[in-house]
Amino acid sequence: MTEPEVNIVFQEPEEKIILKVIEQIEKDFGMASFEFQNAPYSKIEQLIPELETVIYQLQSENHGKWMKIVYRVDLTEKQYKFVQNMGGNTPLNMAKAVILREFQKVKNRMNFG
Repeated sequence: MTEPEVNIVFQEPEEKIILKVIEQIEKDFGMASFEFQNAPYSKIEQLIPELETVIYQLQSENHGKWMKIVYRVDLTEKQYKFVQNMGGNTPLNMAKAVILREFQKVKNRMNFG
């Protein structure tokens, strides 16, 4: 990979992509009535704290609903188990995994939709 390609790969997503990721997360978390309270965000990692909080609440209070959301987000069983077994703050790690998966879905739709 040449240096310009590396910069493109790790470049912060445009704000319109972040907005689409927010919309996708809110859609997939709809059964939990979750909406980002502090949106819009200029950086994708700014989504993590709010998402981590709702994931923690779901895992603690309504695990069945959380598992339905995992299915809607389309995390594979392998991905889910990997994140569960990472150690550390599981809701934080799950929030990152959800954001990554939702970002992938948005990018795929933009590229192939």
